[in-house]
Amino acid sequence: MKKTELLLPVGNYQMCLAAIHNGADAIYVGMPEFNARGRSHDHSWDELKEIIETCHLYSVKVHLAFNILIFENELTHAIEVLDKAVALNPDALIIQDIGIISLIRKRYPKLEIHGSTQMSISNYEAIELLDDLEIQRFVLARENTLEDIKTIKENTNKEIEVFVHGALCVAYSGQCFTSESLGGRSANRGQCAQSCRFPYEIYVDNKKQDLKEKKYLVSPQDLCGIDEVPELMSMGVESFKVEGRLKSAEFVAECAKQYQAKIKGELENTQQAKNNLAVTYSRGLYSGWLHGVAHQELVRGDYKENRGAFLGRISEINKKDVYIEHNDQLTLENGDGLLFVNSLKGDTEESGAKIYQVSQVKNGSKFQLDPKFNLNQLKAGFDVYLTRKEEIIRQTQKSVTDRNLKKRLPVDLEVIAKHGLALKVKVKHEKIEFDLSSDAKLERAQNISLDKESVLKELSGLSQTAYYIDNVNFDLDKDLYLHRKELKTIKQLMVAKLNDLKIKRSQLRPIDFEARQVSTFHTSKPSLNIVIRKIEQLHNLIDYLKDKPHYKNSLGHIVLDYEFGKDYFPSCEILREHKIKSVIATTRVLKPGEYHNFRLIERCKPQGLLVRNLGALKYFQNTDFELYGDFSLNCANSYTFDYFLTKKLKTICLSYDLNIEQIEEMMRHIDLTKAEVVIHQYMPEFHMEHCVFAAFLSTGNSFRDCGKPCEKHEVHLKDMYGNRHEIKADQECRNTMYNAKAVSTVEYFYRWMKQGIGSFRFECLHETNDEFIQKVELYFKLLNQDITLSEVMSGLEQVETYGLGLGHLALKDNYKSRKKDHL
Repeated sequence: MKKTELLLPVGNYQMCLAAIHNGADAIYVGMPEFNARGRSHDHSWDELKEIIETCHLYSVKVHLAFNILIFENELTHAIEVLDKAVALNPDALIIQDIGIISLIRKRYPKLEIHGSTQMSISNYEAIELLDDLEIQRFVLARENTLEDIKTIKENTNKEIEVFVHGALCVAYSGQCFTSESLGGRSANRGQCAQSCRFPYEIYVDNKKQDLKEKKYLVSPQDLCGIDEVPELMSMGVESFKVEGRLKSAEFVAECAKQYQAKIKGELENTQQAKNNLAVTYSRGLYSGWLHGVAHQELVRGDYKENRGAFLGRISEINKKDVYIEHNDQLTLENGDGLLFVNSLKGDTEESGAKIYQVSQVKNGSKFQLDPKFNLNQLKAGFDVYLTRKEEIIRQTQKSVTDRNLKKRLPVDLEVIAKHGLALKVKVKHEKIEFDLSSDAKLERAQNISLDKESVLKELSGLSQTAYYIDNVNFDLDKDLYLHRKELKTIKQLMVAKLNDLKIKRSQLRPIDFEARQVSTFHTSKPSLNIVIRKIEQLHNLIDYLKDKPHYKNSLGHIVLDYEFGKDYFPSCEILREHKIKSVIATTRVLKPGEYHNFRLIERCKPQGLLVRNLGALKYFQNTDFELYGDFSLNCANSYTFDYFLTKKLKTICLSYDLNIEQIEEMMRHIDLTKAEVVIHQYMPEFHMEHCVFAAFLSTGNSFRDCGKPCEKHEVHLKDMYGNRHEIKADQECRNTMYNAKAVSTVEYFYRWMKQGIGSFRFECLHETNDEFIQKVELYFKLLNQDITLSEVMSGLEQVETYGLGLGHLALKDNYKSRKKDHL
C-alpha cells in the first residue's frame, strides 16, 4: 500500500525546518500576495525560494497555496505572480478559484493542481464535473465523515486529501460570508475575521435564552484525527493535512512527529501524543465531523482560545505553594506555562503564569509561580491547563540545530577500483543516478593499499549534509593506491551534484494565450427573479399579481427555497396554474447519499433549478431542467463565469465577495444577458453542518434525537454590536445565519440595466405578508420605471428593522493592507 503523505503548514522558515526535521513528507505555504491566510507573514520571493529549495533538498514536497478568489482587475497581476511562482518549481498549486484553474491550464498544461478545501468539495459528483480541468487532487471539506470519505474515494481516481488536525471553521470553507458581510473582510480572500470566535447571545422566539457561561455558540473545538489515521489509510487517502500556518514551530514539529509515528505504526502511547499536541495549541481536541454530527459535543461554548492540555485541578494553596492533582502523563518542569480557569463561576475567568519552581508530590505536583503573579486570584477547585512545555520547545529547537537529529536521506554507492583506471563511484539516490570518477588513475600500492574500510570512511563523512551512506557495493582489485584527496573530491562532487539535481528541476514554460476582451452584449429589459422562503409568501405574491397583472411581464421566475420540502409540490402546481416559471433551490452542500432532496425536486417537476453546489450541477447537468447558478459557486471573474457557462447554466449569480467596483469591472468582460445580480437580500453568513437549534434547544446530537426544534422556534444570534442575525435550517439540517441588516443595490439599478444585466434578484427572508408585498411592489415599479430611486429607497427603509445599505458592496477590498508580520 502506498504511503500516505503527511502535509504540514508553514508560515515562516523556522516552521519549515521544524516540519522537515520532524517527519513532514510535504509542506504547504502561501503564495506571495494571494493566499488564504491574510494575517500570516507574506513571504518575499527570496524567502519562498529558500523554503522551496530547502524542502526539495530534503525530499519534502512543496504545495503552494494560491487559494483565494481572484477579481477581474487582478488577473494580469495574478498571472505575473503565477509565472514567478512556477519558476521556483513548487510541486503543486492549491487553488480555490475555478476560473484561475482554467486559465492555468492554458498557460501551464502540465502543472500539478490541487483543488482547495474552499472549493467546498464534499461529494464525488463535484470531482467528476471538474474532470476537464485535470485537477490531480482534491482537498475534501472538513465536514465529510469517514463514511463519506470512503464513498468519495471509491468513486474517483483522483487523489484525496483530508484534514486530520488543527482548527475547525464552523462554516463550510468557501461558503462563509460572515467576515465579508460584517466588515468586508472576505474569508474567500484570506481575510477571515474569525467571526465564529465572537461571543453571541441566543434569542428564541424573540426572548433571550440564558445559557450561563456559554457564549461562544459557533466556536468549535479543534480537530484531532490521530485515532482515525489507520482507517483513513486503509481507504487509500493520499494525503493527511494539518491546519496551522498561523501557529508555532513547536506546533508543526509535534504534529509532524506524532502523526508520522501513527502513520508508520510506531506510536506507542496515543494519549500521550494527544497531550503533547494539545500543549502546542488546542481549543479542546475532538474528532470533528469524522464520525458524523454530534451537536452537543462539537461546540463547548464556554471559551474560544487556546487552552492547551487539561492538567488537573488546584487542590490546595498554601502560602506560596500551589498544589495540583493531575495524572502522571503530564509532567511539569520550571518554565512551563499554566492557564488557570475559574470554572466555579457561571462566567469563566482565566489567568496564566509560568512555573518558577516545581516538585512532584503524591497525586500531583507542588509548585511556585512567577513572583509577579498574584496568588490571591486562585482558589482550590480551579481547572489548570498546560499551555507551554519547555521540553517540547527544546526538542523542536534541537531537531533543527543538532546534526544528529536532523533529517538525513539514504544514498547507495557502487565503488569500482581497477588497476590503471580511474576510481568509479556510481551514486543512486531516490530517482537520481549518476557516475563520478577520480582524476588520477589507480596505481599499485607501495605501502598502504585501498580497502573497503578506508573508502567507506572517507565517502561516508556526510554529517554536515542532508545525506548518509546506506548501502555500498565494492568491486576492488587488491593492492591499489589512490590519494585520499581524490576520495574527498569525489565526496564533495557527489554532495554538490545531489543538491543541484534535487533543487534544480526541469522548468515549465508559460504558453501565451489571448487576453480577455471587453464584452459587447446587450439586453432590452431585465427580469426580476424572486426568492421566497415559505408557501404563504407565494400565495400573497399570486394574489398581488392578480391585481397587478402587467407586472407579471417583468417577472423572470420564482425561486422556492423552503426549509422543508413538503410545500414544494403544491407550490409548483400553483405556479404552473398561473403560468409563472418555477425554480427550486438545491441545498448549498451535497454529501454522498443525500439524493432524497433531488428526487423530491424531480417529482415536483419545476421548470428550473437554482444550483448551489458543484455536485448538484453534475447531477442535473443532462436533465431537461433549466439550470441557474447561484452565488455559492463563487463566480468572481470572467474565466469562472465562462467556465460555468460550458456546464449548461443559463445564468450565473455573481459572487458575494465582489464590491461594486469589482462587479462593474467583471461586467465589462462577460455576457451580461447571462448574469444575475442580487438587488435585495439579507446576506447569508455562516453555512454550517453544526446545528444551533439542536445544540442549544435540545439534548440531541442529530435529527434522530433532537426533537426538531427548528420546526417549532425562530432563533436569532445577537452579536456584540447588538444586531440579531436569524438562523434557518435547510432540508439536511444545516444552518445558515443571515445578516440582520438588508443590503440593496437599488441605486445602481438603472446603470446596470443600461449596461445589459439580464436579471435582478430579490430575496425575502422573514418578512410579514404586508412587508413582503410592499418590497416586491417597489421593485416591480422600479423595473417598469414607475418610481424614482429615492422613492424606492425611502419605501424600503420604512420596512427594514435595521435600515438599508450597500453593506460590504460599498467597501474597498485591499488585500495587502491587512497583512501582518507573524514571524
